[in-house]
Amino acid sequence: MEFIYDVILEKNNFIYWYISLIGIALFTVLTGITNFFWLKKLPKSKLLKSNDLISILIPARNEEDILESTIRSILKQNYQNFELIILNDNSTDQTKNIVEKFSVKNSQIKLIDGAKLPEGWLGKNWACHQLSKQAKGKYILFVDADTQIDKHTLSDALSILKQDNIDLLSLVPNRDTILIADNAMKKIISWFIVCWLPMKLALSLNAPFLSATFGQFMLFKKSSFNSIGGFESIKDNPVDDFQLGRNIKRNKLRWILYDGAKRISTRTYKTNKDFISGYSKNIFPAVGYSISIFLTIFLILLSFVLFSTIPMILYLIGMEQNTEFIILSITLLILLILSWTIVTIRFNYSMITPFSFPILISLILLLAARSFTDNMFYSSTWKDRKYKTSKKKLKF
Repeated sequence: MEFIYDVILEKNNFIYWYISLIGIALFTVLTGITNFFWLKKLPKSKLLKSNDLISILIPARNEEDILESTIRSILKQNYQNFELIILNDNSTDQTKNIVEKFSVKNSQIKLIDGAKLPEGWLGKNWACHQLSKQAKGKYILFVDADTQIDKHTLSDALSILKQDNIDLLSLVPNRDTILIADNAMKKIISWFIVCWLPMKLALSLNAPFLSATFGQFMLFKKSSFNSIGGFESIKDNPVDDFQLGRNIKRNKLRWILYDGAKRISTRTYKTNKDFISGYSKNIFPAVGYSISIFLTIFLILLSFVLFSTIPMILYLIGMEQNTEFIILSITLLILLILSWTIVTIRFNYSMITPFSFPILISLILLLAARSFTDNMFYSSTWKDRKYKTSKKKLKF
């Protein structure tokens, strides 16, 4: 036991770990800087003179408070050659009546009732699978029921898709938050996208993990969507959007991500319970159920918080006098503040944000720990449906 303690507390091991953390923090800064050029906003285009039909597909389960505004935002699109298919996923509220009200007045809108959930499927994936089978368009666009879309977005996205021969185009949405914790998560997600995902490499390499896809806006060539097996290939995966993007890259098809914060907006969680449940079911699956990858990332983030703050706190109260540790701690702190400053400037967050990163990272660590334990040991509930992670999915 003494030997283990000696290894852990040995000075050189601390220094080597500090150097590793500084290298990772420097990577986040350099990635953040380059992504100013490579994570672009969706370009504006001229009105398309195209007859290609787009199938806009929305799964809806108990969405009476937001669905009407989503439908209205779609009907205002300046590209009008679309069909809007909405699946009522066994809702117990007025969701079905809202869609029927619109479909009576507009032939572009079609309502379908969801079939019973088969064994082995997650609810949303089954709903989207049924929608895709009804789609007649050459292109299909999956939109969440709580997403508002700027009137030029459909035209501009289709123009880029056709012009650059893209198979999947996704947009990073603005998140309309009402919870303090959810507002913090909005900033954390921005940090991971801007400072951890090197867009130039992501666009040029067919590495599945170098991608991030958002379910609020996924525009596919229908042929490409079918070629990767659609939702049937990921029927029990809760991070369906990320997994579809990875499948596109895995099949050497073209994926692209744009900053859509000014184009689309999604309403997020209304209660802290939903907030915790929503992220708990997604974080561990987002790393492919890999225990080693999860623990590595968890350790890095935890070390970012501890190693950038504790040595200086100990120094200020007179308990730490090692100059090397203080210099390394300050260097790490400066780099982390810089990477968070890049995100703050890009998305116009409060200037307090870079200095609150220990709290922000601590939040994601708590949610990640909950996600890990839930997926490893317990069943979870989402929208009144229970699910449990199969042990066959776990990787080491």
